[in-house]
Amino acid sequence: MPTDNAFLKEHQLLASQVSRLSAALKHHKHTFGGNSLVLYHASSEEFLIRLLAAAHAGFDIIFPANGQVENIETASLAADYVFVDSFTGSKQLSKDMLVLDVVDNAHSAIEHITLPQTGKLTFYTSGSTGYGKPIEKHWQHINAELTNLKHTFSFDKPCQIIATVSHQHIYGLLFKLLWPVLAGYKTEFTFVEFPEQLQIFIEKQSSVIITSPAFIDRLIRDNVLINCKANILGIFSSGGPLSNESAITLYKQLAIGATQIYGSTETGGIAYRQVIADKPTPWQCFNGITVANHEQQLAVRSPYFNDDVFITQDIAEVLDDGQFILSGRLDRTIKLEEKRVNLDALERTLCSDNFITHCKVILLKSGKRQQLGLVAALSEDGFSELDKNGKLALNKHIKRVLSGRFEAVCMPRKFRYLKELPVNSQGKLVFADLEKLFD
Repeated sequence: MPTDNAFLKEHQLLASQVSRLSAALKHHKHTFGGNSLVLYHASSEEFLIRLLAAAHAGFDIIFPANGQVENIETASLAADYVFVDSFTGSKQLSKDMLVLDVVDNAHSAIEHITLPQTGKLTFYTSGSTGYGKPIEKHWQHINAELTNLKHTFSFDKPCQIIATVSHQHIYGLLFKLLWPVLAGYKTEFTFVEFPEQLQIFIEKQSSVIITSPAFIDRLIRDNVLINCKANILGIFSSGGPLSNESAITLYKQLAIGATQIYGSTETGGIAYRQVIADKPTPWQCFNGITVANHEQQLAVRSPYFNDDVFITQDIAEVLDDGQFILSGRLDRTIKLEEKRVNLDALERTLCSDNFITHCKVILLKSGKRQQLGLVAALSEDGFSELDKNGKLALNKHIKRVLSGRFEAVCMPRKFRYLKELPVNSQGKLVFADLEKLFD
């Protein structure tokens, strides 16, 4: 595995900082007790140091969904301490924040970071299809997945890992922070928000990009990375489905396919694939993971969780060679006025229209009344139609697109048209944010 001086220098400095903070946390734990803490920090570097130090000190760690005070407060209900930098909002936490006096002791300096072997990690999901819930993992699950990532993906020259997703959730935590530590790659800790920022980093050094479908959709509109594509060794995408159209466009622009990672907080990574041509592309399971059909649903066996089997809500066809093809989510089939309709199917039909680039159909409830709301990101043609003929005409066009396959009761009743869909720092759609558009 190629390494360079930049990685070694970064690694040794981080190792020393982890060691010093871990010693302070152990002293605090011995003096005051306690077994768990809530961890949030906006800086990826400081977050990594605190995570490893706290775990090595024997603390179980709880990650809030984000830095909002309400989410930190919720996570703290199951914790002894709150170890955060700051949070948004004026409300004060009911639990005091952990403040440590870290002594800079030269004797605590060490050369290498080691990953914890015991302890628990609790993630709060970001609520992409509902509201967040706590998911408990163990370090043995995390380490098993990291080892698999190291053996599955490797690069033939020293490189830096750059991410456009948050380190606070499991995808960013694994791919941006912990996998580079284990595999020997340098991490660029800056959180990248815009393609132009990404370009600056990639022009300087060979890079691997950790990103999301939402970011890729923005990137390919006017791809600023084309002139520095020789420095891109890999692109990873997760956090939601990447459309085949976007994946193929990215490949044509950069001559490198996005490696899509399929999984969840509960399961960890299940499988991966690259879509580079307009043909069915099945998912390949990671080593040690097997899948089967459970009625319509995909059933997963994996070393990344304790249960014998995890039944997903994804509809899948498992092939003879163990690969599989996904075709939507079972939990997105709803009953509307006694008619069953799959929201994924509605969205696929709408996205085939040249006025719409991406969309989300959600069920809106007001008392006993239920109706569908459409949030659509429009193409240039779509905005041109909106400007020329108005929203009512575009609404009618949408209904005509759907009327060939769906009954009238299944038509959206409320419409919101945007330049792009709202996503969080993980590049995921958040159900509550979509609902607010209809308030």
